[in-house]
This record gives sequence, structure tokens and C-alpha cells, in this order.
Amino acid sequence: MKRLVLAAMLSACAGLAGAQQASQNLFIAHCLRGCPDGADESNEIVVRHLFAASVNSRTRVADWAAYRVLAESVGVASLLPREWQNDQLATSVVRIEELDGRSQILVQPALDDQPESVYRISEFSIDAGDQGRLVPITSFAGTSYWPDLNRLSNMSLMRSNLRLESWSRLDQAINSLAQDRGELYVVAGPVYPAASRTGSRTEGNPDAGRSESGIVPLAFFKVVASDAGEVSAFLFDQRLPEHARYCDQSSDLATIEELTGLDLFPVAQDWPAASLHGPLGC
Repeated sequence: MKRLVLAAMLSACAGLAGAQQASQNLFIAHCLRGCPDGADESNEIVVRHLFAASVNSRTRVADWAAYRVLAESVGVASLLPREWQNDQLATSVVRIEELDGRSQILVQPALDDQPESVYRISEFSIDAGDQGRLVPITSFAGTSYWPDLNRLSNMSLMRSNLRLESWSRLDQAINSLAQDRGELYVVAGPVYPAASRTGSRTEGNPDAGRSESGIVPLAFFKVVASDAGEVSAFLFDQRLPEHARYCDQSSDLATIEELTGLDLFPVAQDWPAASLHGPLGC
């Protein structure tokens, strides 16, 4: 059975309801038409002020993160500290102690000749000062709750070339559109080899290699939606070159759901009604 853990303060979750009894429905304001369904039953659903995430007990990172971008939540994040912090709400998530070189997955080498530390995950480098986050700080720099996004429940195992380029430019487009529209909903997460989702190893694929407590994703998805049923989906390969256009990574909801095994909007009907590609600059 999934374990649901909530932040102590729920002021950003005005849509939380029906929590008096476990048998009642629970509505989370970060999710549009229900939070994604289909993740492993052992996952922990972490609900913080700015996002909800489903932390996988095997990979120890999120299978998905859902968040709502508001016109007033967007801000300038260039001077905000990006230092990982433990997420005490989740028992299975990666811990900050594992970023010091003792873990077989997360290693922080001594790089005295470089200005910023680097977290190394398998053959990947996760820069501590950039967007190693499924939910971007820029979308919430206008709020007082932005430190939530430094929680390790928000960490992604993403290549720098992707995270700092195409993925980041889509974040910027979402922020800009939210400022015009007033509100957008986003679900983002990793895509693993099909065999890895069932616990087996994909032969001949170096990125399917499993370390002691994690699997490196082959790709990442981001799905953007409006309350009117407009939906745009994007699928980003881990090896995407630096200057790749985010619009060229266009996908569709059915493909993302097939690759991840998730139902991203479980109570939506007759979706998508239209696309957000044009408004997002595509």
C-alpha cells in the first residue's frame, strides 16, 4: 500500500480534502484531474508546499513530480541557494549523507580546482548549483516556499547537457505562459528501460546498468496541462545534445503513459481537448 506523507503546513495545498479517514478521497492541489496512478504500491507520496512526488523505494528517487505554476509564483532564482537537503517526510529517498562519497551511487568527489561541487551518479554529473530538480526553482522563486525544491525528493538523475539546455528552456516557456494564463499544471519524471521497471536488467544497454539502489533513466518526460484540457507532452532523451530545441522533443500523452506505466490524469475524461504547443512557442 502506498504511504502518503504531508508537509506540516498545507497552505499551498488548498485543494486537500477528505483527509479525516483513510477511506476517503484525497485531492491534492498540485495535481490536475488526480495525481498520477500506476506507480509501484510501495512508493511514498510526498506532499510539500510546492509539489507532490512519488518516491520509489527501489530507485530512491521520484517516479513523478506534479506541480502547479501560477503567475505570481514565478520569479528570479539566480541568487537563490541550491544546496540539497534531506526530506524527512520520506523514509526511502536518497539521504544527504550519501552525497559524501560513501555511496556506490551518489559520489561527491573532491574538486578543489573547480568553483562548484559535482554530484556523480554512475557516469553522470549532477551539478549542485543547477537544475538537478524535477520541479524548477524558477517556477517558484516568487514564493517563500522555494527552499522545498532543494529537498532530495525533488532530485533527478539527469545529464547536465539536457538539464541546462533543452529541459531548462521548456521550463522558461512554461513560466512565461503561466504568467499570461495565470495557472498551468505540470507532471515530470524519468523514463526507465521497460525491463528495469520490473526489476530485470536490459542487456547491452549501459544506461540500464543498476547500481546498489538506483537505476539511471534513459529519458525524462514533462507534460504541461491547463484546466481547460489543453495538454502538451515532451520526451527528452538523456543523450540530447546541448542546443537541441525543446519543441523538437514533442511527444503525446499516450506515448508517455505507455513508456512509464502511469496514468497521468486518472480522473480526466475526453482529454486532451487541445494542445499547448502553440502557446509554448512550438
